[in-house]
Amino acid sequence: SMDQYILTIGSLESSHVIFRFLDAPKIPLVVKYLEALRAQGLSSTVHDELLRTCYLKLNDPESAGKIIVRSSSSANGVSFPLNPDGTEAPSVPISRNIHASDDPSEMLSAICSLEAPEAAEALVTHGSLLARSLPRETAGVVIALCDGSYSPTALADAAAGRPALTHSQRDDANKYPISLFSNAFQENPKLLRLILSHCRRNNCALTPMLRRTLLELTLDEWSSAKRTGDSHVERTRHMEAMMMLSDHHDMGDYEALVIVQAAEFPDGEILLYERLNMVPMLLEQYAASGTERARRQMLALCERDPELCPEVLAHFVKMYGERADKEPLAEDASVNSDSDMGGLLTDIHEALMLIRDHGELPPVRILRILSGETHGQFSADIKSQLANQDSVPLSAAIDYVGSVLDDSSNKIDQLQNKVEEYSRLCNDMELEINSLLSHGPTTKKKNVGPNVDIDDVYSRLLSLSETPQQVQIDSVEQQEMKKEEFWREMEHSEDPFETICFFISKGYLDNV
Repeated sequence: SMDQYILTIGSLESSHVIFRFLDAPKIPLVVKYLEALRAQGLSSTVHDELLRTCYLKLNDPESAGKIIVRSSSSANGVSFPLNPDGTEAPSVPISRNIHASDDPSEMLSAICSLEAPEAAEALVTHGSLLARSLPRETAGVVIALCDGSYSPTALADAAAGRPALTHSQRDDANKYPISLFSNAFQENPKLLRLILSHCRRNNCALTPMLRRTLLELTLDEWSSAKRTGDSHVERTRHMEAMMMLSDHHDMGDYEALVIVQAAEFPDGEILLYERLNMVPMLLEQYAASGTERARRQMLALCERDPELCPEVLAHFVKMYGERADKEPLAEDASVNSDSDMGGLLTDIHEALMLIRDHGELPPVRILRILSGETHGQFSADIKSQLANQDSVPLSAAIDYVGSVLDDSSNKIDQLQNKVEEYSRLCNDMELEINSLLSHGPTTKKKNVGPNVDIDDVYSRLLSLSETPQQVQIDSVEQQEMKKEEFWREMEHSEDPFETICFFISKGYLDNV
């Protein structure tokens, strides 16, 4: 994994990598990373000091002697004190006794006798050495510089047992950022967490990276206390981590989410999922928690978004099945009981009522979920059906099932009424058609046709149409032909009256 971290040099903060490999068995990996950092010209004074220390712990004084540590705030061998904003403050050079001293106690005493800018510059230069030899004393001086309570007389008073400065007496203008000194405590994460926590409580300047570092160190102690069974430390660190996540400072929600996921801190994950509106992951966390509060939160999500109802109901049914497998079902485990299973059944009942009120989901899908199938829109496969055979009791779903049956019965009644109305209309239409057919033209033909004497009509037509001139013009043969044609048409005609009218209109009977 160290080879992968080496590839991230320049894009990933080096302290994030170093914190993970500070254990004694992992010192060779830290050396490998620091050598790569130094080879790329990205190492600082703190990195060089840490690399030299690692060489000494690995019994390699030759490699340690080749590393020359130079102060990052030194120019041409001359050191300048620092202002709280990190800029150089015009002042006299630091006493050479500090550089020449081999005793960390004497060095720290000399630093404590300096004014704040010179003391800050000295700690930036020699902080790593002092933090390894005198960690608590060095942390006290750093804390005083960060919260504005530092002064040579204040430290002397504290050493003599006299009361320290109150919060109102501190000089906020002389607060130094902890980022100047944090690298000196990389080898002591517990002490670094203590310093960062003090700075956060006193509203000192903390960069987003240091806030994430504080969160990660706090969760490490929380996880360790959880493993060892130290309930007091576990509760304290839990509360501190939740306060840090609830702060409105720019820590980076996604970066913080990575940290809490790595530490398996469920309450922090839920808080960040809510803030980032990651609803599917939020439901998973609520379902994994399974507490009454988590279930109420899931129901609240259903009220805001009805499309989540199937998924929430499926989680509830799964919770019920898992608990029913672990412990036998009590006789009083019903919707109205006060037991834990009763509370879960009550939540299932309420989820069903929400689904009924929204009325947007098909009942078949809901009943499949209640029977232990998946919450998807389609049926689960055979394996998943066999694995999820647990279903909720009827008491939890009786109201929903009853309302569904009532609605279905009402719809069936409405359809039946419509069918009966349609049938009545069809019968009325059939009677009307029969009535129209009974008074149609066919009847008139049957009544009139037999009473017409065709021969008499024809003879009268002939008598009316004959004139002396026409008799002279038409020959007897022509008249015979017209008669034959007329009678031939009459024999094949279905309506003789119509045929006679046709011949009259054409003038065929004029000369007949």
